[in-house]
Amino acid sequence: MYRIIAATMLLASAAPHPVASQVRSRTITATVIDSTKHKPLSDAVVYLGRITTGQRTANDGAFRIAADTGAVLVMVRHWNYVPAIVALAPTSDTLTSLGTITLRQVKTDDDRAAVQAVDVAIFPELMHFYERKATYRSGLFLTPDDLQRVGGNLFSLIRQKPGFRFVCMVTRRGDWDCGQEAGRGRTSIMNANPTSREQEPCLLSVWDNSLGHQQTLDEYQMSDVLAVEAYPNPSVTPPDFSGSPCAAVMLWIKPRTRE
Repeated sequence: MYRIIAATMLLASAAPHPVASQVRSRTITATVIDSTKHKPLSDAVVYLGRITTGQRTANDGAFRIAADTGAVLVMVRHWNYVPAIVALAPTSDTLTSLGTITLRQVKTDDDRAAVQAVDVAIFPELMHFYERKATYRSGLFLTPDDLQRVGGNLFSLIRQKPGFRFVCMVTRRGDWDCGQEAGRGRTSIMNANPTSREQEPCLLSVWDNSLGHQQTLDEYQMSDVLAVEAYPNPSVTPPDFSGSPCAAVMLWIKPRTRE
């Protein structure tokens, strides 16, 4: 029988994470359900340690993944639920059934703290992200579960948030991409010459937590990003983003892994 372990124990008990060069020779299966409704939970993402398998639970809550026969951590997460972690010992078996895994819906501050604890245990670099989230209340902070919930294009996602509507970015070709800013629809009909600061095109300054100041946002894929921290104007921008003429965004990137 496999035990879902607490997030605070993960790093001590975790074995080396699997990499693509290892031979994966066993299959791991399970069914994920809601702990209250006791119904299958579809679209939950399945990880091996820090690495997503690219698999999600089906409509019946089931998943089936390939893994190495060594010690591994299986993480199952769904937005608005506390992630579950299962530690597996080395085995010679070719099939490992985890039975039923239950996920608890996030409803209380304790639940939110539990999600954060798992995030930091699996991705220690996010400890600084959550510290900044507690410090800079005027910023926009998108957690791993926020990004899983919304999906889509990163630039479009940021521009949908209050204060970021007329943000532009420099593309890899050196052009300015302002989304739909050029055609403002009803705004441009009502006021052909807007003068408010919010309606002026604003160049987004991009930062990467591991690489520092970057030139463009369109070099990044949503699948590479763990979390997002953004500020709509210099008046609320933290000192470490000094020099940003307009909006600033910090991308917290998943650890680079060996091919």
